Amino acid sequence: MGKTRYYAARGNQPLAEFGGAKKLPLLLDAQQLQTMAENIASLCSALSTNEHFSKKDGDFKMNTTGSYRIARVYLGKQYLSFTYGELCNLAYIMYMIQNQLTFYTAAMPDVIAYINTAHDSVTFCGAFLHRKQIYQLLSAV
Repeated sequence: MGKTRYYAARGNQPLAEFGGAKKLPLLLDAQQLQTMAENIASLCSALSTNEHFSKKDGDFKMNTTGSYRIARVYLGKQYLSFTYGELCNLAYIMYMIQNQLTFYTAAMPDVIAYINTAHDSVTFCGAFLHRKQIYQLLSAV
């Protein structure tokens, strides 16, 4: 449901990823994740009582949808839908996702140093490093 990772195509920026198997994931930066964390309890409450809730922060938006009792989280035109149970589970683990993004952000200088070292030391096959090569490179350090 939620995980944090680095995105090479976005300058190795750490982003929180939310998504499922059939939709492209929403990639939230730290500010958008903070907005989500601050408002997810209110969204859960509104969803449980079938009330209207809407919060917008730039391209990021959270709201309830009419009588379907579904919450939606938007990033631009892309969105994910959550039932009440799914949203409660997400609210429960939100602090872990925030902590993970904080640790990833703190490790950013090390990641950039590793990427520069790997780029200088290993031959690329397309845009990807092979796992075996990465393991050998890390074992040598």
